[in-house]
Amino acid sequence: VAAVPLSYALGAAMTPSRRLAARAVGGVVAAVTAGGVGKNAVEEDVRRSCPSAIASRLVELGVDGDFVSDGIDRLKEDYGVEEEDFTTMKTEVYSVYLVGMAKNPLAKTAELKELSNLREALSLDNMQVGQAHADAAKTFYRDVTRFTSVEELDDEDHPDRVSLDKMLFLTERAFRQGKETDEAFTFEFSRVAKALGELSMSEALERAKDVARPFYERALASTRSKLESGAVNSDMLRRARVTLGITDEEAKEMHVESFAQEVRSQLGLPDEEEEEDEIDINQDKRVETVAEIEAKMQKMKEEAASKPVEDTSAIKFKDGAFDQLSKLQEVLGLNDEDADYEVAAATERYWRNTALQTLDDAIAGTKDPAKAWGIIQSRQKELFLKDSSMKSMMTSIIMQSLGKPLEKVNTFARVNNAAATYDGLIDAIAAKETCKDVLKEAGWSEFEDFEKACFDPFDKASACGFLTNMDRHNMYQMFFQRSVKVDEEGGKSISDEAKARMKELRGMLGISDEEGENQIRNFFGPELQSVLVAAVEEVTRGNTTDVLLQNMKDKIGSVISNFQLEDEMVRSYAGPLYNRAVEQIASTAPGGIPSKDQVETLASLRELLSIAMEDVYEVHSNTFGSQYNKGIKEALGTTGVIREEFRAPLEDLKSRLGVSDQAAKDIYLEALSERMKPMIEYISNEMERLVLTNDQLAQKRGDDYGEDYFKSGQKASGKLGLGTDGNIMSDIMNLIDFYVENDIVEKSAVGTKKVEKKVPADEEGGEEKTITVEEPVYESAYPITAMGLQCIDEKVAELCYRQFVVSSFTDQSPNAARYEASKATFGGILGLTAEKMEEIGSNIGGMVYDNYITQSMSTKGALDQQDMMFLANIQGKLGISAEKGEQMMLDTQKKIISEEASALLDAGSPTPEQIKAFREKCNSMGLDLETDVGLSKSRLVSMFSMEITPGIDSGDITIESAEQLQEIQESLGLSEEEGEEVIATLIQERANGVLADVVGCMLRGMDAVAVESMEVLVQYAAFVDGDLGFEVEESNANKAYNMFENKDWSGVDEEEVERQKALLKKALGVSA
Repeated sequence: VAAVPLSYALGAAMTPSRRLAARAVGGVVAAVTAGGVGKNAVEEDVRRSCPSAIASRLVELGVDGDFVSDGIDRLKEDYGVEEEDFTTMKTEVYSVYLVGMAKNPLAKTAELKELSNLREALSLDNMQVGQAHADAAKTFYRDVTRFTSVEELDDEDHPDRVSLDKMLFLTERAFRQGKETDEAFTFEFSRVAKALGELSMSEALERAKDVARPFYERALASTRSKLESGAVNSDMLRRARVTLGITDEEAKEMHVESFAQEVRSQLGLPDEEEEEDEIDINQDKRVETVAEIEAKMQKMKEEAASKPVEDTSAIKFKDGAFDQLSKLQEVLGLNDEDADYEVAAATERYWRNTALQTLDDAIAGTKDPAKAWGIIQSRQKELFLKDSSMKSMMTSIIMQSLGKPLEKVNTFARVNNAAATYDGLIDAIAAKETCKDVLKEAGWSEFEDFEKACFDPFDKASACGFLTNMDRHNMYQMFFQRSVKVDEEGGKSISDEAKARMKELRGMLGISDEEGENQIRNFFGPELQSVLVAAVEEVTRGNTTDVLLQNMKDKIGSVISNFQLEDEMVRSYAGPLYNRAVEQIASTAPGGIPSKDQVETLASLRELLSIAMEDVYEVHSNTFGSQYNKGIKEALGTTGVIREEFRAPLEDLKSRLGVSDQAAKDIYLEALSERMKPMIEYISNEMERLVLTNDQLAQKRGDDYGEDYFKSGQKASGKLGLGTDGNIMSDIMNLIDFYVENDIVEKSAVGTKKVEKKVPADEEGGEEKTITVEEPVYESAYPITAMGLQCIDEKVAELCYRQFVVSSFTDQSPNAARYEASKATFGGILGLTAEKMEEIGSNIGGMVYDNYITQSMSTKGALDQQDMMFLANIQGKLGISAEKGEQMMLDTQKKIISEEASALLDAGSPTPEQIKAFREKCNSMGLDLETDVGLSKSRLVSMFSMEITPGIDSGDITIESAEQLQEIQESLGLSEEEGEEVIATLIQERANGVLADVVGCMLRGMDAVAVESMEVLVQYAAFVDGDLGFEVEESNANKAYNMFENKDWSGVDEEEVERQKALLKKALGVSA
C-alpha cells in the first residue's frame, strides 16, 4: 500500500467537500424549520466524518485486501449515508488518492495495479472514475501553478512537469484498463487534458506515452540481462505492453533498438558511438569563387586519403553471440530482415575496412583473387553478415576501389597528359579484371555482367558515375589514339590486344559499342574510303584480271587488318561505292542495258568488295527496273500475250540486269497491269451501258449521251444493250485469255484429297481395278485484279460477273462450255471472293429454280427424276454448292405449297378428299405444314375437323378407327391431346344437334325418325363411352330409351344390342 497517497487521502478526507457542505447547510436550515436542531446536528456530524472513515478503512485493510470492498460498503450503513452521497465520498477519496500519487514525480508500474485495486475497493464504475480523474486534474494543476509558472512547465525535466505527465499517464492507463469505448475515452481523457493546461488530445497522449516508454525500455534491458537464464519470454513482454499501453508499432521500434544495443554489446562496443564534431573555424566564411570551392574539396579529399585506415580487424562477435542474438530475436518477435539489418548496420563499417584493404592488396598483386575472397568471406562470417547484404556492400566496395584509379586518371586527362592517362587506364583495366576475378570466386550470378553492375554512368554511386560525359569521352579518346601504332613507313595499325582493351574500357566508362565504332569510323574511315575508292576506280576502268583483283583485295585487306575494322563498317563504306558504280554503268550502257563486259565488271566489284548479290538487288532494281519493264512490254507485242520464244530472252535480260526474282515478278505484273487496265475499263463502260439509261450514264459520267444508235443508224430495239451483249462476252474472254496465257494466275497446293481411279486390267480378260490415290488440292490467287487497279467499282464488278454467268448459262453456241469453265477465273480477275461469286450464282439460280420448279409442279404436281437431273445441271453450271442447291429447291417448293394451301383453304370449304390429297402431298415432299408451309395451328385444327367430320357423320369413322385418326392427326402435325380435343368438341356439337332432333320428333309423333336419330346418337356416344354431358328431362329420356329399346333389332347380334342400349342409357342419363 502506498503510504503517501493513503495518508494524503486520510488527511484530506477530514475536510468535507463543498458539495457535502452545501448539503449540510441545507439540512441544518430544514432542521431549524422543523424544530429539531439538536438531532440533525448529530447526524450531520456523523456524515462529515464518513470520508475519513473510508480512508481509514483503506489504510486498515489495504487497497488490495480481500474484504476491503465489503468493509467500505458497511460504512454507508454505519454512518447512515445515502447511496448517492456515499458514491460521491468514494469518488472524492479516489481523486485525493490520485493527486497524492501524482505529487511524487517518480512513476512506478506498481502504481497502475494499486490504482486499479483502489477502484475495485471503492466499487467505482467508469463514469465515476472519469469524474474522479477530472476533479484530481483540476485540483492538481491549480496547486502546481500556484508556485510554478507555465514557462517552467514547458521544461520537460522540471519536477512539476514530470508530475503532470505522470497524471496523464495514470489517467490514460486507468481509462484503457476500464475498457472504455473510444468515444467515452476521448471525452474523459480530453477533460483531463484540458484541465492540465488546455492540452490537445494528441499532445496529452504523446506526453503519457513518454512516461510509459522508459518503463518498457527497462523491461527490455531486463530481458537482455536475463536472457541466458530463460526467465523471460515474449508473453511477459506482451503483458508489459498491455499494462503500459505500448502499441505494436511502438514496441517494434523499441525492440529493434534493443536488439541493436545487444548486437553492439556482443561486439564489445559501447551502446552509442561518440562522434566527434569537427568544427571548421572557417565555416562562416563565405566562399567567393568556384576555384576556392574546388580547392577546398580537393583539400578534404587529400586529408581523407592521407588519414590512415583504422585497424578494426580485432572487432568481432563474442563466443556464443549467435545463439544469444537468435534467442533475443525470437523473444522480441523480430523477423530475419530486421535482425539482419541491425547486424549489418553495426558491422558493415568493420567489414568494409577489411574488404577495402584486401581488394587494394589484390589489385596491387600482393594477394591472389582466391585468397582475397577467402579473407573477405571469413570476415563476413565473423560479423554474421548474410549474402543478401554482402552483395550490395561488395558492389559498393568495388565501385569505391575502381573509382579511385579512374579519379586519378581523370586529373591527368584534364591537363592533356596522354601518356599518364593511357598508363593509368591500363592499370584501371587490370584492377577491374582483378575485382572480377575476386567476384568469380564468390559465384554470384548478379555480377556476370560486371560492367553493367558496377559502371553505370547514370548512377552517381557507380565507379564511373562521378565522371562527366565529356571527361569519359576525353579519357577514351586519349586511350584510343595511344593504342594506334605507327610503323617506320607511317602506316597505322591497331593490335587485337589493344582492340580488346578498348572494348573493356568502353564498358568501364559507360561508352556504347556504337560510340566506339563511330570513333573508329571517324579515325580510320578516311583511309578505308581512300583505298576502296582507288580499288573501285581501277576495276571500273575495265580489263579486270585476276591479278588486278587480288592486288586490290590485298590493299583493302591490309587496311582492314591493320585497323581491326568490323565487317559492318567495311560494308557501310563499300555499299555506296558499288551503288555509284551501278549508276555510272547504267548511264553509259547503250539503251540503259549493261553489256556483257559491264556485267562482268559489276561482278568483279562485288567480289572485290565482298558484297553478296542479294545485298544489291535493290539498287539494280531501282536502276535497271525500267529497262526490264520496257522489255516486257515489247514482248507483249500487239497480241498482248508473251509468246514462248520470248520468255527465254526475258529471263536472260533479268539476269543481265541483276534484278531479283521477286522484283522481276513485281515489274512483270506492273507492265501487265498497264496493258490490262484499258481492257477492264472498256468492259466496265459497256456493262454500264447494258444496265443504265442514258440519263443515268450522263449523271454518273457527267456527259450527255443523247439517243443510242448503232452503226446502221437505227435505235436499239428490245432491252437496252442487247446489241452489245455479244461484244461484252468477247471482250471478257479476251481479258481472261490475256490473264491466263500470261501466267498471271498463281496456283499453290493447299492440301490433298483422296480420289478413286480406274486401273485397267493387267492382262486380257482380267478385271478392271479401282484404287484410291491422293491428289493435291490447288488454290488460285490473282495478284492483280480489276478492283485492285481501281478501274472498276465493286458494284459494276458484280454486274459484270452476273452478266457473264447468265450468258454462260443461256448461251447455246459452241462457246458455252468455255464460258462455263471460265467463270471462277473471271470472278478472280475482277477481284471477287469465292463467297461473293457463290452468292451471285445462288441469286441467279434462285430465280431459275423458282421458275422451273413452279412450272413443273403446276403441270406434274411433283418433281420427277428428269427434273432433278435438270436442276443438278443448272447447279453445276452456276457454281452452286450441293447444299445451297438443295436449300434453294426446298425454298421454292415451300413457296409453291404455301400458295396452294392459301388457294385451297381461302376459296371455300374444301372436301375431305382435297384436304387429304394436299396433306399427303406435303408429307411426300417432307414439308411440315406448320413450320414449312406456314399454316397456323387453328387452320391445322380446322383441316383435321373438316377431314374427319363426314366420316364420323356417315359412320365410316368409328371408335375402332383410332389408327386412321392418329394417322391424320400426326400428318397434320397435331399432338395427341390436340386431336382428342378436336374429336371431343366435334362429337359434342353433333350430339347436341341430334338430341334436339330426337326430342322434336317425339313431340311431333315422328317416332321412326326419332329412332333413326337415336342410332346416330349412339354412334357419337361410342366415341366418349356414352358420356355426352346431356341434361335431359327424365320423362323425355325414358320415353326415348323405351322407343329405342322397342325398335326392330332383327339381324343384330345380341351383344351389340346390349352395347347400344347401354350407351344410349348412359348418354340420356336413364337410371337402371
